Amino acid sequence: MASDQLVLVDVRPAWRRLLLVPIVALCLIGAWMVARWCIGHTMAERAPDAATARAAVSLAPSDPQPYYSLAVLSAREALTTEEVAAALEDYERAVARSPYEYRLWMELGRAREQAGDPTGGEKALKRAVELAPHYAQPRWMLGNLLLRQGRADEAFEQLKVAGEADPSLRPQIFHLAWRAYDGRLATVIAKVGGSPGARAQLVQYLLGLKRLDDAVQLWNSLNADEKRAQREAGDALIKAAFEAKRFRLVLDLYRALEPDVPAAVGRLINGDFEEDIATYGTSLFGWQIAQTEQPQVRLDARTAYSGERSLRLIFNAPKTVEFRGVSQFIVVEPATRYRLSYFFRTENLKSASTLIVQVVDAGAPDRVLAESAPVPDGSNEWQPVVLDFATTPQTEAITVRIVREPCFSAVCPIFGKIWYDKFSFEQIGNGASLGERRGNDRGGNQNGTGR
Repeated sequence: MASDQLVLVDVRPAWRRLLLVPIVALCLIGAWMVARWCIGHTMAERAPDAATARAAVSLAPSDPQPYYSLAVLSAREALTTEEVAAALEDYERAVARSPYEYRLWMELGRAREQAGDPTGGEKALKRAVELAPHYAQPRWMLGNLLLRQGRADEAFEQLKVAGEADPSLRPQIFHLAWRAYDGRLATVIAKVGGSPGARAQLVQYLLGLKRLDDAVQLWNSLNADEKRAQREAGDALIKAAFEAKRFRLVLDLYRALEPDVPAAVGRLINGDFEEDIATYGTSLFGWQIAQTEQPQVRLDARTAYSGERSLRLIFNAPKTVEFRGVSQFIVVEPATRYRLSYFFRTENLKSASTLIVQVVDAGAPDRVLAESAPVPDGSNEWQPVVLDFATTPQTEAITVRIVREPCFSAVCPIFGKIWYDKFSFEQIGNGASLGERRGNDRGGNQNGTGR
């Protein structure tokens, strides 16, 4: 019976099969070379010492990484001139194997200068700049080399571009320029302060040098849009002016950044509490309300002397609590008479120490210019308070604040509700007739003018 199975017979001659041998051999050799390269490259990246890097070079002689690692490690361990020269040769070999890698040219430039060849170092760093013209680091290194050679103008051409590419370098660049040009501000600005971003950062550098007036002058060289775009520098300038007690300057700087805020000399903002109050610390002008456990401070839309809202404080404190949580900063004229008026209301207020309204000199907070009588206990319908006072010849700003009067007992509880509304502030004349107030003199009352 015939078999139904199909039998395959290899009829290819042996010589054709032998041709596969060199092909397989070449594949194996190629795989081994690739494996050696990978092993050498990995060893070079992680080499702990020069000996390991040399072994990596022997495994991957065409790879620039082993030569670079060997150069770095050899230079670190070099003690003689010959060892330094050998490390430099390894840098050269690395560059020769990867001539378009700007990082290798940077390291070669550094190594050449350290080996006593600043001209060769400059040439290598210029090649790095050519390969990466928009990167900060090559220009930073070239600028520093030129500066060490006493070529300041050329150096800052490179450093200025480096600062544009990486603004975090600018404080160091400003410091170098300040020293190189002996603190001549106009020259420093011309060399490294061309763009709005650079000028804004230079403003902050000048603040660090305590040169507030120079910083203001430079800030004012920016236009309105540039100032708002560089808000961080503007805020730093406002803070420095405030700390220097230059309050009129603070107002001018703030209005440039916040043109919609109705801040002005002698103006109390949102005295009727009809507008929302910003989170504490977010705005210099307007009411500041610190969030504390006691009292609860809220805008009340159900109770008002006029309009639709008032400020309500609810106390439920069986123990002693201090309160200085409501205030407003106002720029004023020196040696000028002003009048502050407002209304208050209470409900079931009980305490031996209630609240008072104070006007203090913002430049000397211990100097109280006016102070109301304490809010009375019990329940009281809306009552007016008027405080007249005079600023001193040195006063540039005041703070209107609602505070708790001092307690003189170990336990000083306070309970009940207090509302405030319709604060108004106006100038009523110069301060000559009232004279300068000093210290913590008390003044003002609930029924009329207090000072």
